[in-house]
Amino acid sequence: MLTNYEKVMRRFLPTFRQSAANLMVREYGIKQQKVAEMLGTTQAAVSKYINGSNKRHNIGIDKELVREFVEMTLRHKEMDAQRAMCRLCQSNIKFGCAFMVK
Repeated sequence: MLTNYEKVMRRFLPTFRQSAANLMVREYGIKQQKVAEMLGTTQAAVSKYINGSNKRHNIGIDKELVREFVEMTLRHKEMDAQRAMCRLCQSNIKFGCAFMVK
């Protein structure tokens, strides 16, 4: 059985990063290296997210919340971006999270 932390790290985070990376690169025209820095990952991982060569889990991602996360990240409003990400995670994983920003 996976712990809550493992659920976030193995299931939610890769799917979230894929959605955010696709939006940042395709709609906002941000370079992969900059996207990697913003998402806390590598340029190679961003490339895989964009080309769809990574494993996706059955997690539905609310595209409007991803867009909100991206907008807040681009405006350097880190707490607002974190709140959007927390809402996304909470709506998918459904557990009590000690990391959640209120």
